Amino acid sequence: MDSLPDAVGPLGLVLLALVDSTSMGTLVIPVILLVVGQGGALRVAGRTLLYLAVIRVFYLLLGIALLAGLLPLLGTFGHLLAAPQVMLVAAVIGAGLVIWSFRLDPKAVAKRGGDPEASARRWTDRARRASGRPSLLITLALAAGLIEAASMIPYLAAMGILADMEVGLAGGAVILAGYCAVMILPGAVLCGVRALLGGRADAALDRVHDWAVKHVTSAFSWAVGIIGALIALQTVGPALAWLTGGGVS
Repeated sequence: MDSLPDAVGPLGLVLLALVDSTSMGTLVIPVILLVVGQGGALRVAGRTLLYLAVIRVFYLLLGIALLAGLLPLLGTFGHLLAAPQVMLVAAVIGAGLVIWSFRLDPKAVAKRGGDPEASARRWTDRARRASGRPSLLITLALAAGLIEAASMIPYLAAMGILADMEVGLAGGAVILAGYCAVMILPGAVLCGVRALLGGRADAALDRVHDWAVKHVTSAFSWAVGIIGALIALQTVGPALAWLTGGGVS
């Protein structure tokens, strides 16, 4: 997968960060906090920025830890990634992610009798309870980060791109800091809107909240599908060549 950074690279990192910026933890919950927060506009915006800062630090430290573990593995076993057998496995995983992305689509979830917005409503209740106390906001941010880490496919894909870029741990940490800044940027901008406009921003924030709740699952399913397609496109050629006897083992 040596060509992955050439095909995706920095642009891929920006796109993945933008996808992560629309998640439950980085957009929906901050909007809820801005809508339901009590006190003046500056106070509400400040508390929401505290939440976003905790989320950013959490993902930055998690990413550095993941990168610190991934880089030595690539240094030791990186040459094996070019093996056609590994390419075949990766192609199957990529295809599996594409198929899974269709099952994650909100319409597909609804057809199976599920409720694609159930998680958003639960987080809305948690955010309402935490909105008035900084200590609860910190706990909420850590809980959101930990729970979303279980489905952090865009973030894991970004770690893979960073590792393949061979920028080292220090360089990777700097890039990660920028990645995490992009993750919280939309929420931070909305905090600025709340601080500047006060109650006049309520209608706009309500619309952003409704849009985010409706599209957060859809955005994740699209990200899974795109990542799966990229993996498959990068690996299917060598895998097929090996299966048909045209590659070297």
